[in-house]
Amino acid sequence: MLNKGTLAVCMFLIAFPITAREKKPTGEILDRAALTEVQSYCIEEGGLSDSDRYLVDGFLKAERKPKHLLTKMPWKLVEGCGTGSPDAIAAVEFVPLNRIAIGAGEPIGPPLSGTDSRDPEAPIKVVLTVTDSSQKLLYRTQAMTLDQDVTSASELPPPSRGTPAERQDALYHAFWNLIEDLLAMRGSTAK
Repeated sequence: MLNKGTLAVCMFLIAFPITAREKKPTGEILDRAALTEVQSYCIEEGGLSDSDRYLVDGFLKAERKPKHLLTKMPWKLVEGCGTGSPDAIAAVEFVPLNRIAIGAGEPIGPPLSGTDSRDPEAPIKVVLTVTDSSQKLLYRTQAMTLDQDVTSASELPPPSRGTPAERQDALYHAFWNLIEDLLAMRGSTAK
Protein backbone atom coordinates (compact mmCIF):
# COMPACT_ATOMS: atom_id res chain seq x y z
CA MET A 1 0.00 0.00 0.00
CA LEU A 2 2.89 2.34 0.80
CA ASN A 3 4.38 1.84 -2.66
CA LYS A 4 1.07 2.79 -4.35
CA GLY A 5 0.84 5.93 -2.22
CA THR A 6 4.42 6.93 -3.00
CA LEU A 7 3.84 6.29 -6.68
CA ALA A 8 0.66 8.40 -6.63
CA VAL A 9 2.48 11.33 -4.97
CA CYS A 10 5.35 11.13 -7.48
CA MET A 11 2.92 11.08 -10.40
CA PHE A 12 1.08 14.08 -8.94
CA LEU A 13 4.33 16.02 -8.59
CA ILE A 14 5.37 15.21 -12.15
CA ALA A 15 1.95 16.13 -13.57
CA PHE A 16 1.86 19.52 -11.83
CA PRO A 17 5.22 21.27 -12.04
CA ILE A 18 6.27 23.16 -8.99
CA THR A 19 7.03 26.76 -9.79
CA ALA A 20 10.04 28.21 -8.05
CA ARG A 21 9.84 31.56 -6.38
CA GLU A 22 11.78 34.36 -7.99
CA LYS A 23 15.17 34.81 -6.33
CA LYS A 24 15.52 37.98 -4.31
CA PRO A 25 18.16 40.29 -5.83
CA THR A 26 21.53 40.40 -4.09
CA GLY A 27 21.84 44.13 -4.68
CA GLU A 28 19.42 47.02 -4.40
CA ILE A 29 17.59 47.68 -7.68
CA LEU A 30 16.41 51.28 -7.53
CA ASP A 31 15.08 51.69 -11.10
CA ARG A 32 14.24 48.36 -12.71
CA ALA A 33 12.87 49.88 -15.94
CA ALA A 34 15.96 52.01 -16.58
CA LEU A 35 18.26 49.12 -15.70
CA THR A 36 16.62 46.85 -18.28
CA GLU A 37 17.21 49.49 -20.99
CA VAL A 38 20.99 49.62 -20.45
CA GLN A 39 23.04 48.25 -23.35
CA SER A 40 26.51 49.67 -22.59
CA TYR A 41 28.47 50.76 -19.53
CA CYS A 42 31.82 52.11 -18.44
CA ILE A 43 33.81 51.94 -15.21
CA GLU A 44 34.35 55.27 -13.45
CA GLU A 45 37.78 55.30 -11.79
CA GLY A 46 38.02 59.01 -10.97
CA GLY A 47 37.52 58.73 -7.21
CA LEU A 48 39.97 55.88 -6.69
CA SER A 49 43.48 56.08 -5.29
CA ASP A 50 46.34 55.17 -7.63
CA SER A 51 46.72 51.69 -6.09
CA ASP A 52 42.96 51.04 -6.29
CA ARG A 53 42.85 52.27 -9.90
CA TYR A 54 45.73 49.90 -10.73
CA LEU A 55 43.82 47.05 -9.09
CA VAL A 56 40.60 47.85 -11.03
CA ASP A 57 42.54 48.10 -14.31
CA GLY A 58 44.10 44.67 -13.65
CA PHE A 59 40.68 43.25 -12.81
CA LEU A 60 39.21 44.62 -16.05
CA LYS A 61 42.13 43.29 -18.11
CA ALA A 62 41.80 39.80 -16.61
CA GLU A 63 38.01 39.53 -16.51
CA ARG A 64 37.36 40.81 -20.06
CA LYS A 65 38.99 37.71 -21.54
CA PRO A 66 36.72 35.12 -23.16
CA LYS A 67 34.85 32.90 -20.67
CA HIS A 68 35.71 35.21 -17.75
CA LEU A 69 33.36 37.17 -15.49
CA LEU A 70 32.75 40.34 -17.49
CA THR A 71 31.89 38.41 -20.66
CA LYS A 72 28.82 37.12 -18.80
CA MET A 73 27.56 40.69 -18.38
CA PRO A 74 24.58 41.39 -20.67
CA TRP A 75 25.97 44.90 -21.26
CA LYS A 76 28.86 45.99 -23.47
CA LEU A 77 31.85 47.52 -21.65
CA VAL A 78 33.12 50.68 -23.37
CA GLU A 79 36.41 52.46 -22.75
CA GLY A 80 36.22 55.78 -20.92
CA CYS A 81 33.04 57.24 -19.50
CA GLY A 82 33.42 60.56 -21.35
CA THR A 83 34.25 59.28 -24.81
CA GLY A 84 32.04 56.23 -25.35
CA SER A 85 28.72 57.81 -24.21
CA PRO A 86 27.58 54.65 -22.38
CA ASP A 87 24.06 54.09 -21.08
CA ALA A 88 25.33 53.43 -17.53
CA ILE A 89 28.31 54.26 -15.36
CA ALA A 90 29.58 51.72 -12.82
CA ALA A 91 31.56 53.14 -9.92
CA VAL A 92 33.60 51.10 -7.45
CA GLU A 93 34.46 52.19 -3.93
CA PHE A 94 36.69 50.36 -1.44
CA VAL A 95 35.24 51.11 2.00
CA PRO A 96 37.24 50.44 5.20
CA LEU A 97 35.29 48.94 8.08
CA ASN A 98 35.69 48.86 11.84
CA ARG A 99 36.20 45.47 13.42
CA ILE A 100 33.88 44.84 16.36
CA ALA A 101 34.59 42.47 19.24
CA ILE A 102 31.67 40.09 19.72
CA GLY A 103 30.04 40.50 23.11
CA ALA A 104 32.02 43.57 24.06
CA GLY A 105 30.59 45.91 21.44
CA GLU A 106 33.91 47.72 21.34
CA PRO A 107 35.94 48.31 18.18
CA ILE A 108 39.17 46.31 17.97
CA GLY A 109 41.88 48.89 17.63
CA PRO A 110 41.50 52.54 16.68
CA PRO A 111 38.67 53.61 14.37
CA LEU A 112 39.56 53.66 10.69
CA SER A 113 39.40 56.97 8.88
CA GLY A 114 38.24 57.47 5.30
CA THR A 115 41.85 57.91 4.18
CA ASP A 116 42.84 54.60 5.77
CA SER A 117 41.40 52.47 2.91
CA ARG A 118 44.88 51.38 1.76
CA ASP A 119 45.86 50.09 5.20
CA PRO A 120 46.54 46.37 4.66
CA GLU A 121 45.12 45.57 8.11
CA ALA A 122 41.83 47.40 7.54
CA PRO A 123 38.87 45.16 6.78
CA ILE A 124 37.14 46.36 3.61
CA LYS A 125 34.04 45.98 1.50
CA VAL A 126 33.50 46.96 -2.10
CA VAL A 127 30.48 49.08 -2.96
CA LEU A 128 29.45 48.96 -6.63
CA THR A 129 26.95 51.53 -7.86
CA VAL A 130 25.41 51.91 -11.30
CA THR A 131 24.05 55.26 -12.46
CA ASP A 132 22.66 56.47 -15.74
CA SER A 133 24.26 59.32 -17.73
CA SER A 134 22.36 61.90 -15.64
CA GLN A 135 23.87 60.39 -12.43
CA LYS A 136 20.53 58.87 -11.32
CA LEU A 137 21.25 55.83 -9.14
CA LEU A 138 19.92 52.63 -10.74
CA TYR A 139 21.61 49.85 -8.74
CA ARG A 140 23.81 49.33 -5.69
CA THR A 141 25.49 46.27 -4.19
CA GLN A 142 28.29 45.56 -1.76
CA ALA A 143 30.58 42.61 -1.31
CA MET A 144 33.40 41.38 0.86
CA THR A 145 36.03 38.79 0.05
CA LEU A 146 34.93 35.18 0.27
CA ASP A 147 38.52 33.96 0.76
CA GLN A 148 38.14 33.57 4.49
CA ASP A 149 39.80 30.52 6.02
CA VAL A 150 37.79 29.07 8.89
CA THR A 151 39.56 26.17 10.55
CA SER A 152 37.05 25.52 13.31
CA ALA A 153 33.34 26.15 13.70
CA SER A 154 34.05 27.75 17.07
CA GLU A 155 36.51 30.25 15.61
CA LEU A 156 35.28 33.45 14.04
CA PRO A 157 36.26 34.02 10.41
CA PRO A 158 38.89 36.71 10.02
CA PRO A 159 37.47 39.97 8.71
CA SER A 160 38.09 40.85 5.09
CA ARG A 161 41.43 42.63 4.86
CA GLY A 162 42.58 45.27 2.47
CA THR A 163 45.33 43.30 0.73
CA PRO A 164 45.29 43.58 -3.08
CA ALA A 165 44.22 39.94 -3.54
CA GLU A 166 41.35 40.34 -1.09
CA ARG A 167 40.31 43.66 -2.63
CA GLN A 168 40.26 42.00 -6.05
CA ASP A 169 38.22 39.10 -4.66
CA ALA A 170 35.66 41.51 -3.16
CA LEU A 171 35.55 43.42 -6.47
CA TYR A 172 34.92 40.16 -8.32
CA HIS A 173 32.01 39.30 -6.02
CA ALA A 174 30.47 42.77 -6.37
CA PHE A 175 30.39 42.36 -10.16
CA TRP A 176 29.15 38.78 -9.73
CA ASN A 177 26.20 40.16 -7.71
CA LEU A 178 25.41 42.67 -10.46
CA ILE A 179 25.56 40.05 -13.21
CA GLU A 180 23.34 37.61 -11.31
CA ASP A 181 20.76 40.34 -10.64
CA LEU A 182 20.79 41.51 -14.28
CA LEU A 183 20.37 37.98 -15.62
CA ALA A 184 17.57 37.25 -13.14
CA MET A 185 15.82 40.48 -14.18
CA ARG A 186 16.09 39.59 -17.85
CA GLY A 187 14.83 36.08 -17.15
CA SER A 188 11.80 37.35 -15.21
CA THR A 189 10.86 39.90 -17.90
CA ALA A 190 11.19 37.30 -20.67
CA LYS A 191 8.52 35.09 -19.05
